[in-house]
Amino acid sequence: MKFEKKKVIFISAAAALFVLFLTFFIVRLCIPRVRYEVRLADALYEQYVTEENTKELPFVLLPESEASVATGSFFATAGVTVASIRIENNLTLLPQQTDENEICYPLSERAILPCVPADFSSKAMSVLDPKLQLSFCDDSDIPEGWRALPVDGHYAGEEDYVLSVTKSAVVKVFVHQEKIEKALLSWCEKTFVFEENALSYSSAKGPMFIASVGDIMVARGAQEILMNYNDGLERVFGTTLPLLQKSDFTIGNLEGVVTDSWNNATKTYTFKFKKAVLPYLMKAGFDYLMQTNNHCYDYGESGFKDTLKAFAEYNIPSSGIGYNAEEALKFYHTTVKGVPLAVISCGAFPVEQSGFDGKKTATATETRAGILWKSDELLAQVRKEKEAGNVVIVNVHGGEEYRFVPSKSQREFYEALCDNGASVVFGSHPHVLQPTEWYKESLIVYSMGNFVFNGMDGMYGATDSEVVRVGFLGNKIAYVEQYPAVLTGASVTLK
Repeated sequence: MKFEKKKVIFISAAAALFVLFLTFFIVRLCIPRVRYEVRLADALYEQYVTEENTKELPFVLLPESEASVATGSFFATAGVTVASIRIENNLTLLPQQTDENEICYPLSERAILPCVPADFSSKAMSVLDPKLQLSFCDDSDIPEGWRALPVDGHYAGEEDYVLSVTKSAVVKVFVHQEKIEKALLSWCEKTFVFEENALSYSSAKGPMFIASVGDIMVARGAQEILMNYNDGLERVFGTTLPLLQKSDFTIGNLEGVVTDSWNNATKTYTFKFKKAVLPYLMKAGFDYLMQTNNHCYDYGESGFKDTLKAFAEYNIPSSGIGYNAEEALKFYHTTVKGVPLAVISCGAFPVEQSGFDGKKTATATETRAGILWKSDELLAQVRKEKEAGNVVIVNVHGGEEYRFVPSKSQREFYEALCDNGASVVFGSHPHVLQPTEWYKESLIVYSMGNFVFNGMDGMYGATDSEVVRVGFLGNKIAYVEQYPAVLTGASVTLK
């Protein structure tokens, strides 16, 4: 009897265990045993994956750095990686290599710039050093003191520029299940959208080029050629003309006043021009004419006011000049290819042998029309313009005439302008070429010599000239180009 009772208990226990096992088995069958996972590069996960865009997907998106789910437990969900999404950067010139299980989604494109150390010596402009360093950079990491080079005559951002890197999300499928694969590709197409304006600079049409030249004195026959000949522009500006006209913003120093007055100052040289010549200078490509030079008062305050009136009549952009000190301190503002410019000119030239003192005689005051002179107030305004987000360009008429190296005071002031935010300082007045140099991340062109200035033949160094072009990508200098030129009579041509 006891044996039978034990047998019944044993059978009941076995049955209970069987039922329990069966229950566990059924429950286990009802729980999904596999979690499908798609692994993304961490950067892609952070940028593109959101709670909203991953709802109801038949898989989970995980960053590569996250550990896989443990699979040892009976009830655990096993993680199975069905696909991966990585980042690839490919040089546009080279075909992208993908296998049949990979799909590529371009995300953005950025230009790559070949860069070299910027040696602005005359020798370096014509002879390449066999030990020349060459690096490939994007516009945001050009090393200090280096400059970019064009590729086959094209610049970064231009339509035909071929040197760029495409950033792509590359999907590689490991497990081909129609439902999973269809959902994954649908998600990728909606999420990985190409950034049309992914260039880190503001304009996708190429760099913004500012060009500048030396002293322009159109008396002694040049203005008559410009006004009286159909090809007057070509006769005067020669092969420099395309450079002036193709640059986005071209600056020149008009060395003299626009007046009909005959009441000239007591000076060694006095220069005046006809106002009818101004449109021809604009046709030559000039977008801004500087007047803060030692010839601005060649015909006194009345001649200077005549110049202000002529500039207003012909809409000639300028700054650093005005009917009073407040006007003279105003910057010229414009936006070129999306780059905000703030341009100012000032005088900083020494007293002439004739006794003319520009600071005392021609500086604008509360009651006198005149020019802006170098000052701490100007430095503060440069800093203010820089802090406002502008690219600041300063034109300075300073230094000593016919000296081939900058003076100590010249260097100190030009460097102070850069320290306070000037991206480029263009210098004039010496009548001969002086060096072009980097100062930290700014560029200083100490003197570009004469540009159009009849009567300089036979004077050592006075017929050597140059056109300097500075190319900006956003607010950063990328390209610096120097084009040597030479004066012959009333004409200038590239060497």
